[in-house]
Amino acid sequence: MKSILVLEQEHENISKIIDLMKNKSIEFINNKDINVEFVELLIFILKEYADKFHHRKEEEILFNKMQEDLGRIGEVMILNGMLVEHEIARGIIFDLNQSINDYKNEKSDENFVEVIGNLMGYKRHLQKHIEKENTVVYPYGKNNLSEERLEEVEEETIKFLEENKELHDDLMLKIEELFNL
Repeated sequence: MKSILVLEQEHENISKIIDLMKNKSIEFINNKDINVEFVELLIFILKEYADKFHHRKEEEILFNKMQEDLGRIGEVMILNGMLVEHEIARGIIFDLNQSINDYKNEKSDENFVEVIGNLMGYKRHLQKHIEKENTVVYPYGKNNLSEERLEEVEEETIKFLEENKELHDDLMLKIEELFNL
């Protein structure tokens, strides 16, 4: 199914970004300084690409169908699992944004550690989250949604991608820029 493949490919992109976060965090520790421009662009990409572009497709299309059609298991998996984890990720990004602003205002050890902690917290959270979606949630939806519902997921995903092609292209340029900082 193409729509699930799209989500998995986006997970690959997000995984590369969080690997970069780890490597940059090590660099920041070794240099005893944080590249604020990198972190600010990273926050933008995580909000716009990982959350608004990727999570939106999950939440509004696939997860919505799973909640409607897969009974208690689908409902619990989505409401108490994936949607909660999306909110946790948003909270970590909020904290990261606050910590980088604090670091810009005062380059103290405490503010430095807060930025690194938030970077690593997001990395760990997203790695586990992506693994669950790829190995449990997506296969469960694919194997248990009706053909009709899967076709709806496919059609809505294609429509979303067509309507947001320019945004996607812009975000991919931003991601490339991030890797060059």
